[in-house]
Amino acid sequence: MTPARWTFVIIFGLGLLTGLGIGITELVAPNLATVTLNDQDVTGMTGFWTALLSGSIPGLVVGLIVAGIVALFTRKKQAKT
Repeated sequence: MTPARWTFVIIFGLGLLTGLGIGITELVAPNLATVTLNDQDVTGMTGFWTALLSGSIPGLVVGLIVAGIVALFTRKKQAKT
């Protein structure tokens, strides 16, 4: 696995795990975590999916940007002939 892919997997995974943790907390103990959608508290599966997407979408965007930067800095330069 290239360094850029590895970086993307780590950053996206952290964002996904954050959203998953908040979503599961919302399902298990609704008063422990607050998930809002359109300025209203949501519970149940709506709160779970909202939390999951709120963690994964920023993780995806930031992961792609950082992976692109890593790919630029780790690319092999062609030898001059």
